[in-house]
Amino acid sequence: MVLVVGLHVAMALLIEDVVAATEGMDARSATPPFWATFLLGMGMILCGILWQMLYLGFLKTAAASGGQPKQPMQLLRSGRPYFWRILLFQMLLGFAVMLLNAVFLNVLGGLIWQGRPIEDLPVWFAQICALAGMLIVLKPMLLVPACVIVYDLSAFAAFGQMRFYRLGQIDGIFKAIAIGFGVIGLSVLPSVLLGTEGQRRYLSSGLYSVATSLVLLILAMMAVLWIQQEFNASAAKASEELRE
Repeated sequence: MVLVVGLHVAMALLIEDVVAATEGMDARSATPPFWATFLLGMGMILCGILWQMLYLGFLKTAAASGGQPKQPMQLLRSGRPYFWRILLFQMLLGFAVMLLNAVFLNVLGGLIWQGRPIEDLPVWFAQICALAGMLIVLKPMLLVPACVIVYDLSAFAAFGQMRFYRLGQIDGIFKAIAIGFGVIGLSVLPSVLLGTEGQRRYLSSGLYSVATSLVLLILAMMAVLWIQQEFNASAAKASEELRE
């Protein structure tokens, strides 16, 4: 869990640094050589792929092996088959979250800070809007990967399977969502109180990334373990009916 969360936080901070450096360039700034930009982009893509495989492998082994410890290479091997199945769905889900975030930023930001450009809105407000977007798409975010991993389906078949389940069927899920998203909401306080200038940006962004990654991983584990229990129960029932 520490490896999955730590790698995700490191990637989030790296992407934020790259974006900040790019925005800080002006016409007089020296343009980085093509090979450096290419290697940086490929490195970030590779890290994203490895993290996604680790994440899916962690969920798979948690469902299949319980609390038995696994080495990182075992997690990569376990998660690799599911990565390609879920890649397009994850991209579409990410696009949906970005679209919802943009809507919230434009609508709510325009109401609260009238006339202020979007890029000048506070960082903490953008984080809250992203949190609201994730909350709206939370059901497919949790249940589709769980169905892919447990039932060995494609992502879009798992999306169709999702209609047979409700988040409320998972014991304690709404309590965990309320507490978890409350923790994420509290993690934006350093941005509000300390600002995001200089080194303080790492503190505020780091806390938000750690809270978000950890909460979503715990919720994903709750979903995949419950789907695994449902699968085991249905398999046992079918086996019992065959014996009869």
